[in-house]
Amino acid sequence: MQPKTEEFLNLLLWSADTLARPTFRNLTDLYESWAYRNGLMRQVATLEKRRFLERDNSSLNDRLYRLTAAGRLHVLGGRDPEERWRDWDGQWRMVLFDVPTGQNAQRERLRRYLRAKGFGYLQNSVWITPDPLKEERQIMGGGGINVESLLLLEARPCAGGIRH
Repeated sequence: MQPKTEEFLNLLLWSADTLARPTFRNLTDLYESWAYRNGLMRQVATLEKRRFLERDNSSLNDRLYRLTAAGRLHVLGGRDPEERWRDWDGQWRMVLFDVPTGQNAQRERLRRYLRAKGFGYLQNSVWITPDPLKEERQIMGGGGINVESLLLLEARPCAGGIRH
């Protein structure tokens, strides 16, 4: 998120809180007081301690914070998109499944697994990733997989895609 966007969103949140509860204190206090009462600076201090944020010390009067490389990686869920796509082979891997409604727990377990592994969600039963499916083949290949219920595909775009 751009710093100006974040600042604007914070201003909107502060304004909405002030208008929703128009007490004397809310109407006369500054933004910094509101931020302190809502624990914003404690959260910033915690993020600094964890080295996710760093303060720009060039201006003592201005509080300018930046995300560190570790903070950026944390915000991105632990995966750096630039690094991840650098070695992409141009092939998409898809997991398609049609688990019967009587097996809701199994279907949800599969969805949670795919989400945790960073698969993209196209539909309830269609998930996609640029990464090879080696681990999934081992996990799903060991049991008696019903091909009518689960299908792993590798595909290349046929038009307008990235070519290698």
